[in-house]
Amino acid sequence: MASSSVDKSALEPLSLHDILEVKAGCSDYDHTELPNSTGKGKAKAKGKAGENSQSSLFLTIKATPTPVALSRLYILRFKSRGARNDMLNGLRGMLADMQIHEGVSVSGLNFTNEPEFEDDEEILVPLAAVHKVINREREAYDRVLLLMLQGAEDLKDKEDELLNLRAKLEKVMDESSEKDRVQANDSKLIMQLSKKLETLLMDNEDLRDQNDRLNSRLVAVECEKMNLMSG
Repeated sequence: MASSSVDKSALEPLSLHDILEVKAGCSDYDHTELPNSTGKGKAKAKGKAGENSQSSLFLTIKATPTPVALSRLYILRFKSRGARNDMLNGLRGMLADMQIHEGVSVSGLNFTNEPEFEDDEEILVPLAAVHKVINREREAYDRVLLLMLQGAEDLKDKEDELLNLRAKLEKVMDESSEKDRVQANDSKLIMQLSKKLETLLMDNEDLRDQNDRLNSRLVAVECEKMNLMSG
């Protein structure tokens, strides 16, 4: 992005030779505790993970330590799991190519220790031995390839399982919040009904007292009436 001023928070370029490991997910950190894209605090500030809720969107790059930093972790968040997996496989492929190339270069240093043959001297190797070595290397390659395919499938299954569990957890949390809200409303309603009932009981007592007084007055009037008639 073009900018008139230099971003002081920008990271220094990371060389491929400094990368030690590339892992899926958010290694050694809780992804829901990471700052959000606005940089205004942690994602859990409002009780929800928000944009950092899915661990399958994160990629962790472990780099070699420096005199300033004893441990370097670069945590990247992508818009989709497919984009994350493309970057993961691409970086791992480049690192594998670098390791193979460096391995061949190192093994080439040992050629000086091997006995030298004159130009006119031929070295005969049985063809069966060559085929045997090729088949052994092909089997090793197929084994590694199968392990990688199984590992990728396991990773996908585990991430799908994690997403399902997180969806269930969020559903349970929403249901719990709804139950708490309903319970709070019920408690408020119970309090209102209790106050109303108490008021009605007090009114009932007042009415009963008034009724008793009226009955007493009626009895007195009837007695006075009977006395007048008898007189």
